[in-house]
Amino acid sequence: MEPQTLNCNASSGADQCYDNRMRLAMFVIPSLLASCTLLLVMLILWKTCRRGRGTEGETLILLEDAAALPRQDWKGRDSLPTATSAERLLEFQDPLLAKWKLPEDWQVQAEQFLCMGRYGPISRATLVRRGSLGPSLPVILKKLPVASSPQETKRFIELMKFHIQICTHDSLVKALWCQSQTLPLCLVLEAMSLGNFLGFLWQTRQGSMPRKGHIHVLTEKKVFAMAIQIARGLDYLTASQRLIHGDVAARNVLIHQDLTVRLCGLGLAGEVYRRGALPSKEAAEVPIKWLPPERILKHPVTARSDVWAFGILLYEAVTLGAPPYPALQPSEVLPWLQRQHRMEKPDQCGDDLYRIMRSCWQWKASKRPTFSQLIDQLDSHVPRANEAETLAATERLDLSDYQRTAGVSPREVQLCLSEPCVMHKADSL
Repeated sequence: MEPQTLNCNASSGADQCYDNRMRLAMFVIPSLLASCTLLLVMLILWKTCRRGRGTEGETLILLEDAAALPRQDWKGRDSLPTATSAERLLEFQDPLLAKWKLPEDWQVQAEQFLCMGRYGPISRATLVRRGSLGPSLPVILKKLPVASSPQETKRFIELMKFHIQICTHDSLVKALWCQSQTLPLCLVLEAMSLGNFLGFLWQTRQGSMPRKGHIHVLTEKKVFAMAIQIARGLDYLTASQRLIHGDVAARNVLIHQDLTVRLCGLGLAGEVYRRGALPSKEAAEVPIKWLPPERILKHPVTARSDVWAFGILLYEAVTLGAPPYPALQPSEVLPWLQRQHRMEKPDQCGDDLYRIMRSCWQWKASKRPTFSQLIDQLDSHVPRANEAETLAATERLDLSDYQRTAGVSPREVQLCLSEPCVMHKADSL
């Protein structure tokens, strides 16, 4: 049967012509609607895929108020029982922490208070084994005061477990032992001989610096080598553990006399691991000059947010600890960045290193490199990096001026003139 046509002439009836038009409309209109709907769906899917390209597989970390977060462990990991007192919590024999108990034949000696951490005092100390003629072991002690609440005790115990379970990479400061069955609770962390990286940078601003029988100088090539170590630690956190560090900065890096470096200041990573989100109160403690735009605007963050801060850390390293955005107040940073401005290349910074820094400061997070890509880029540029000229700066940094310019409070950073370290409040706990 051949299809009817719409040829309506004088010999055709009006009713037949009208019926033909109606049949065609009933076929054409749904077809057009279906086609338009399909095209719209395809367009939405294409835009969604394009928007997600470069961040595929990355975990979105939400900024939330602590009160709005669930009290139980978000990933189903072992959680501590509810208790009305810290003493009742200690009755719970955690098998993991029991394996990491500080052996009774080790004694703590020469304990020296450094600063107040988020939960209590942080000290430098030496561990000596009874009856042993072997070398002593320098450590960092983080303690929870005896008068702490059950909630603080629970969080401290959970963060000790985080350090033991997660902080196992060679580019992260590692836990050695802990004390979880008697008060005060204590976490024993390894110490690095040259202390805090920011303090090390400050004390090398005048050139060569003797330290305990060694002379340490920094070159651009050594900055590349240290940057690779830090990027590997961050790649482990973000790619392997699906976490963020949240406070990447020179003040959160420790350095050894062989110039190996390790990340510390893992408190925000511990919160993300424990809660599945970044509590706004703790996140707000990070100085604005180290934050990417999405963190300042309180948008969701991913590992690419740490990439931005990694670029700031590279600036700190090559300038020997200069504050970022030295001509701006913290409140001026976001408007300045919105006008597409970025920090200029420092005097002692090569083109390759500066290009990497600029790639970290892309406004759109998905356009920034991953830490895996950064490791490859840094490694490929090492052979061309300058190793002949020593990084130096004739200008001394005044602590109060630095705190004001960097937007860091006196409680967060205190330069220790007698020891090669910078101590800060927002430490790993």
